[in-house]
Amino acid sequence: MTRHIVTTDDDPAIRKILQIMLRKEGYMVTACEEGNGLLQLLRQSEESIDLILLDIKMPGFSGFELLEMIRASYPQIPIVMITAFNDLDTGMKAMRMGASDYLAKPVHREALFATVKRVLDEAEKEQQLLDKQMQSQHQRALLETELKEVLTSLQDTTIATLEAFSETIEQKDSYTKGHCNRVRNLSVALGRVLGLPHESLDILEGGSLLHDIGKISIPEEILNKDSSLSKEEYEVIKTHPEAGQRIVAHLPYLKRYIPIVRSHHERIDGQGYPDGLKGEAIPLEVKIVSLADAYDAMTSSRAYRAALPTEIAIEELKFFSGSQFDTDLVNLFIENELYLL
Repeated sequence: MTRHIVTTDDDPAIRKILQIMLRKEGYMVTACEEGNGLLQLLRQSEESIDLILLDIKMPGFSGFELLEMIRASYPQIPIVMITAFNDLDTGMKAMRMGASDYLAKPVHREALFATVKRVLDEAEKEQQLLDKQMQSQHQRALLETELKEVLTSLQDTTIATLEAFSETIEQKDSYTKGHCNRVRNLSVALGRVLGLPHESLDILEGGSLLHDIGKISIPEEILNKDSSLSKEEYEVIKTHPEAGQRIVAHLPYLKRYIPIVRSHHERIDGQGYPDGLKGEAIPLEVKIVSLADAYDAMTSSRAYRAALPTEIAIEELKFFSGSQFDTDLVNLFIENELYLL
């Protein structure tokens, strides 16, 4: 696709030279002799303009004034300033104000082509990244909207509905198929060992099935990455408890599951997320689901590693007893052989 470059300079000779050189390189070129003409062209043809070459010293609006106006109204269009003042201060001022680069008169052919190509290439990469981010945000927004619509249509929350709901979430992550259901089974079993009342068992059951609901907001390329996550990617993963809370909070009959959804990655030693809760500040149901969640994660295959043997996973629970997990719960889990479920 032919790139469209707009040159703005009050000197007709310079406009002509720039037009000739750039057209020989295959660019489409439009010349403006002053700021009002440039602004009118932008209003008419904003989407067709790929780059502006802008003289700093002109009658009427100065180049700096135009730069400020264009950056405010058309931030996606890169600007290269052209100045007769061959000094660093002028160029740096232009860069601070938002110009992509600057050229000093007389403009040499090689410098012009190199600068134009680099700025256009960088602008294209930035636009592609922006488009990708917008698409990802749009997809996540659609998913969350669809999810809210489904939840709103439910008058009664049933375990069957929650199971189907958890499976819908797991469709994004092929390596966690059945994870929520297994966490539910382990959590309820541990709750029964503790002799918890029926209401607490219901909270364990529903909270387990919904605990990873926030992963619907995580890009699939991160969830299914077959190598170690970068620091930035891990920070994205860590947003899923809060995203889950936002989703669940829309419906009053799901609010009792919020502590599990938000806090299932908290640790006894306070080193967890998102709130750094510690010890007794973590509700019992949350501690139970956290243990079940971690055990199933260790004994399930993931994109980046194979499943751990049961005996290794049990040793891991023992090792992190009192720091990540509640010691009493770890002991009960092992003593009652719940790992055989």
